[in-house]
Amino acid sequence: MPDGNVTGRDAERIEWDVIVVGAGMGGGMLGHRLARAGRRVLFVEKGRSTLPGTSGTIRSAMPEVAEPQASRSKKTYYDTLARAGRSTDEITDISGRSPKRFVPFIGSGTGGSSALYGMVCERFFVDDFTPRQHFTDPGESTVPESWPISYDQLAPWYAEAEKLLGVRGQPDPLRPEAADVGLPPAPPFSPDNQPLVNYLAGRGLHPYHLPMACDYTDDCPTCQAYLCPKPCKYDGARSGVLPAVTEHGAHLLAECRVVRLESDRRRVQRVICQHRSDMLALRAKVVVLAAGALATPLLLLNSRDGTWSRGLANGSDMVGRNLMRHVMDWIAVWPQRGWKITAENKEIGLNDFYFMDGEKYGTVQSAGSMSSLAPLDMMMNQPGLAPSVLRMTRAAARPIYNQFTGGGLVLAAIMEDLPYSDNRVLPSDRPSVDGRQRLRLQYRLHPNEIDRRTVFLRRLKEVLQPFRTLTLRTGANNATLGHVCGTCRFGTDPATSVLDPQNRAHEVDNLYVVDASFFPSSTGLNPSLTIAANALRVAEHLNTAHFAT
Repeated sequence: MPDGNVTGRDAERIEWDVIVVGAGMGGGMLGHRLARAGRRVLFVEKGRSTLPGTSGTIRSAMPEVAEPQASRSKKTYYDTLARAGRSTDEITDISGRSPKRFVPFIGSGTGGSSALYGMVCERFFVDDFTPRQHFTDPGESTVPESWPISYDQLAPWYAEAEKLLGVRGQPDPLRPEAADVGLPPAPPFSPDNQPLVNYLAGRGLHPYHLPMACDYTDDCPTCQAYLCPKPCKYDGARSGVLPAVTEHGAHLLAECRVVRLESDRRRVQRVICQHRSDMLALRAKVVVLAAGALATPLLLLNSRDGTWSRGLANGSDMVGRNLMRHVMDWIAVWPQRGWKITAENKEIGLNDFYFMDGEKYGTVQSAGSMSSLAPLDMMMNQPGLAPSVLRMTRAAARPIYNQFTGGGLVLAAIMEDLPYSDNRVLPSDRPSVDGRQRLRLQYRLHPNEIDRRTVFLRRLKEVLQPFRTLTLRTGANNATLGHVCGTCRFGTDPATSVLDPQNRAHEVDNLYVVDASFFPSSTGLNPSLTIAANALRVAEHLNTAHFAT
């Protein structure tokens, strides 16, 4: 087992400088910086450790593909997900007429969702930090005029995060500031991507090689949706948790779910956790929440007591509200007749549609091949289907699936969604009897998103008109939760935000949040690099301001 593991009872005996709840991108980067500065840091992670030396970890493929027989029972299925760094949470979507329950495709364990991500680590546009001006009719949205920090304030932390994450890629030709970033170059476009790059450039558009947190070792598949087997991937575990534990004396308490925070009027006093079959009460001078934009607000709402009747740090009633998740649709394209893409190759970025006709839309990225195996196995290898029915259905569906979807280059159209107070995370109304975390989600597309999505997809398909395409309209599906953010937004006004500009809870002196919950707008780009950069910024504040006093 990796150095740094600690027993639950030993963790109870120590008053830590910092307890970091969650070991993903934000928690990993902040914990690493604080441990390097000599702080006593404890990572508390509800998922399993997948650090080097941990046995039973599933790599090289999604668990539904690696161990398809595990779906024969719920117990083995959830165990398989956990060993692959995947969440076993149950979300009940209450947005429609009847509730729908599902397990989200997000990370849980060391690295969090960054352990599964596609490694795109891109800075936000300068104008992303003044969002409201770019939407002609935001309607009832709470999108602010500006973030409480600017691009220039975050720029040095972007640069440090890019180095820690080994980011390589080309500058976006549509952003003047990108030319000064100076990233190491990425490999040339692959033969699968180059024909589309040539076509787009010939149309007067501006494709570029995405900035990726990747080593590009020999035969690197730029793996996404599963744990890296080589490793090539830089994530919150490799760049944050692992060096914090092995080099700087931090400790990790995995398979430990925080159920509530006990507080007085100004400070968190104890972190109450379920560690396997034990309940623990942990203490720290500072508590940092980095459990993700679903679990962090849930924890605060579940920490209601006589002092905090609406949930901890929730005097504004903003905890859990302003949920954003991006509106993501997938388009498979066949730029050449008879073309068959078989490899993962996330490479192309295109921002010609980001700002268009006085309105803001989003980015387009290549996402590799539409595998002829994984999507079917994802759908079919679920608990509850009889093995005989499963085999028959999969055998009948595979030829049809291969004929119509196999071999296409998948493009992801990622459109910014706006924050609304009625899009939110809520505690579950069902008790947890099996140790799995449960929550409710309410999210609907508003007229602004519906109209912009129509324009965005139409303009993209006009560009791709010469080619055969297949659009998978997943943007309205609330199970598409890859980029959840916004549920504990930061701002200068305690009446309309949960956190101050340093990511400290307005009402709780020793409580901080560094996952994507703090976003006041989602932007139209991948959030990982901004989460990492901001976590480094907050860590510096803690070192120089909080612990210095």
